[in-house]
Amino acid sequence: MEPQPDSLEGWVAVRDTAFVEPQPPPRLRFLVGWNEAEGAFAVTCHCRAETAERAPQSWAGLFSAPALRGVHRQLAAVCPRLEPALPALPPALPGASGGLWAVLFPGGVAPSEAEVAELCRQLERYLGWALELCGGRVLLDVLFAADRRDDEYFESLHEFRGKALHGHLARAKEALRRVLQQHKNADTMVALMKVYEEEDEAYQDLVTMATQFYQYLLQPFRDMRELATLCKLEILKSLQYDNLGPKRVAALQKDAEEWTKRAESAVCSIQDITVKYFKETVKALSAMHKQMEQDQERFGKATWASALPRLENLRCMLAKETLQHLRARELCLKQKRAAIQKN
Repeated sequence: MEPQPDSLEGWVAVRDTAFVEPQPPPRLRFLVGWNEAEGAFAVTCHCRAETAERAPQSWAGLFSAPALRGVHRQLAAVCPRLEPALPALPPALPGASGGLWAVLFPGGVAPSEAEVAELCRQLERYLGWALELCGGRVLLDVLFAADRRDDEYFESLHEFRGKALHGHLARAKEALRRVLQQHKNADTMVALMKVYEEEDEAYQDLVTMATQFYQYLLQPFRDMRELATLCKLEILKSLQYDNLGPKRVAALQKDAEEWTKRAESAVCSIQDITVKYFKETVKALSAMHKQMEQDQERFGKATWASALPRLENLRCMLAKETLQHLRARELCLKQKRAAIQKN
């Protein structure tokens, strides 16, 4: 089966803020020490955010001299100004197992403890400069990629689609707003009727985008309502026909109550979203109706006669959408009142 041209299968959605530094940026402090047992530099990073909402974090890792050079190459590729900044790492270090370095520098003399301590301080200053030039996200990812979460960069296609639909709706609302602003420039009835045509198209686009966006919001709650209803029915069927012990009956009754609550919660969410949808359409139609009434004041009765059918149709549409909005609000309030009384 050939893939559909508009299919998102196999795609990965990258967050649009994936590489944006948080505001305010966190304060990162790097500590470097020499781990003689492992023969590697121990690099620790402590993060203290400026705002209380972000919990402090820390990362740690062991880096051999070649590993640090590899880190430096990656950072220097991001910011060439960092190229000469890495401190010179001696070929022999106390406690290091040697390996390739022992082969290349068999007679290497290990630096003293004081020299190693000074080298660690130099590496701390280097990491501080790398933080300033490359940013916290890049530096942390290069050093501690295994400890960083993928969800900082990637979002689910469901979330991606929701953002896209919301963006389409926002653009449709803005397009209608721009058309409404063109009324004042239409000084003849012919020009105004052309604006009305554009306005009707803009409104239909808004309705289409609003329908798609709010259907997207509704779907998870519709699925939950259906699932909860089916599960409750299965439990009730089991209670009615199966030969169950007292403990099992009590457990199933508790499950049935839980599924009932989930179904009611889903219904409440569906009603809330429905209210928001009709609020969008009523707001748009109200603006269109108000603007058309203002237009009517600028033209005589004979000239305005050609626009009367549209005005009447607009009033009818506004009345219907307002009624739907009020009904949805009433259902929502009844549901919430029933939930309060039950509790």
